[in-house]
Amino acid sequence: MKRSNTILLSCAGGPAAIGVIKSLRKIHFEGRIITIDSDPLSAGGLMSDKNYVVPLSDSSDYWEVVTDIIYRENVNIILPTGDMDIVHFANNKTALQRLGISVFMSDIDVIRICQNKDEFYKKCKDKFSLPFTTTSFNDFDFDFEEKHKIIAKPKRGSGSRGIEVFKSYYDIPLNKKYNDYIFQSYLPGKEYTVDLLSDLKGNVLSCVVRERLQVKAGISVKGKIIRNETIEKMCKDLSLHLNLKGPVCIQLKEDEKGTPKFIEVNPRLGGGTYFTTLAGVNFVEMILQIVDGEPVYINTPNEITVVRYFNEIVV
Repeated sequence: MKRSNTILLSCAGGPAAIGVIKSLRKIHFEGRIITIDSDPLSAGGLMSDKNYVVPLSDSSDYWEVVTDIIYRENVNIILPTGDMDIVHFANNKTALQRLGISVFMSDIDVIRICQNKDEFYKKCKDKFSLPFTTTSFNDFDFDFEEKHKIIAKPKRGSGSRGIEVFKSYYDIPLNKKYNDYIFQSYLPGKEYTVDLLSDLKGNVLSCVVRERLQVKAGISVKGKIIRNETIEKMCKDLSLHLNLKGPVCIQLKEDEKGTPKFIEVNPRLGGGTYFTTLAGVNFVEMILQIVDGEPVYINTPNEITVVRYFNEIVV
């Protein structure tokens, strides 16, 4: 593994970036880890070799500032870990690759589908198992929905922000904010996160299934790595259908009959990345092997249970 690799991680305060740093430390990575975040005290920033405080990703000068950092630090690998900043990197993916910088992520058109729950449903509903989804009250089966819960989600939301659950269709208030929401049949069963890695040609390399045992603010704090051939095949087929590239995080949940259904796809490393690393499958190490032109070692995940806890950093 090359010592000259310099990795840039965005959204350094999020669990995904922290998981990447811990995964790199686990393999004794000898390159440099550069992080960016709008918070000068982001945990990942304090764990990296060098952190830069940058504007919020929706600021007009965000990309100019980030580009300067990429050139200044001679970055050759970029791993975006935030939902908003990933769009900037995807829009500039081709230009960055021409400079010899590896950007491990899907193309912008795929990312836009994944980040819009309504578009994702339309793209996948005819080929895959998904909960009933609509943006229109007129589409509801009133006899069914009167007796079953409805979950309302922002079309472009993440991290469980803005999600509301209603006892039935009739409990949904008339409010303009729901014009930009989707409505789905509530799924009461087990919830799963799948960490999946493809190369930049879209070939699936690894697929690790994790049952989410406890979730707080959209982040898994207790998880169990399992082998589930049905879910693994579903996710591999979905990845090929959408032409996903790089690391992605796929969410599924079981209906009342125990049938797993897709909820969403996050086209980036997930917050539970380090859970997968602890199970013996280090996506970050595999990405480095691809970049360095080395053989990619694909391990079978160990079936383990992981409990996440807080740790302190003295500044």
